[in-house]
Amino acid sequence: MRYFMRLAYRGAEFHGWQSQPNDISVQETIEKAMTMVLRQPIKITGAGRTDAGVNAATMIAHFDAEPIADAA
Repeated sequence: MRYFMRLAYRGAEFHGWQSQPNDISVQETIEKAMTMVLRQPIKITGAGRTDAGVNAATMIAHFDAEPIADAA
């Protein structure tokens, strides 16, 4: 199933949106957290990118995952 999300973040601690081999990125940080919470490998695709240290008021991204059960 495909899920969409709307994000906002402060980029001061990151080297941009996109995953990089030697620097921490927003994408990598979110993927690691979501993989842990959802207990399945998560790869996200952002609708854009930001440079190092740049904040985002709105970033749209999506990911594919097994259906997430309703918490209710």
